[in-house]
Amino acid sequence: MAKIQPVKGWHQYTRFMNSFEDKKHKAMLDNMRHHLQYECLQDPEIFKTLVPDPEYRFYGGFNNAVIHGMDGVKEFYYSLWDSNSSLVELDIHHCSAGDWGIACDGEWYQQVPGKTLVAQGQETLNPDAHYLSHAHLSWFFPFKDINGSVLLEGEICYMDEAGSSLKELDKSDVLSLEEAKSSWPSS
Repeated sequence: MAKIQPVKGWHQYTRFMNSFEDKKHKAMLDNMRHHLQYECLQDPEIFKTLVPDPEYRFYGGFNNAVIHGMDGVKEFYYSLWDSNSSLVELDIHHCSAGDWGIACDGEWYQQVPGKTLVAQGQETLNPDAHYLSHAHLSWFFPFKDINGSVLLEGEICYMDEAGSSLKELDKSDVLSLEEAKSSWPSS
């Protein structure tokens, strides 16, 4: 197994973005790739990609959570960042743009410290290790034009929790935040 590549999703979003002619579709995909970058690299700039009152909905993961409003979304991201669980790799199989937003389907890989998983109730895991969580995911990102900016209204994610897996990573396969930051293109 090799280290995850968070920048992979950025490159795939860029390829999709460049395949569309419609300026709004391009703007939505540009927002999505920056949203992914800010999430992975723990950058509060992520909140500028969102409408003032976003809503997140998760089905089949995160205990089917619904998060309403910017305060809840900020709490979600800061919790993710504080647990050092922000590094994700997307392998996007399908991506389609419409006037309402973007729909994608693919594989989700997330590097998670064992101590985070143990704190979440998975007591049989090694707290000193890192794990790779994998699931098939479909995500829908609605957008809204606010004063000329195309902003993300929220996330609607469907995770194949039954088909998901969790695998302990070899220490040599653990990606550091610094390595992820150095791999990202400047724009």
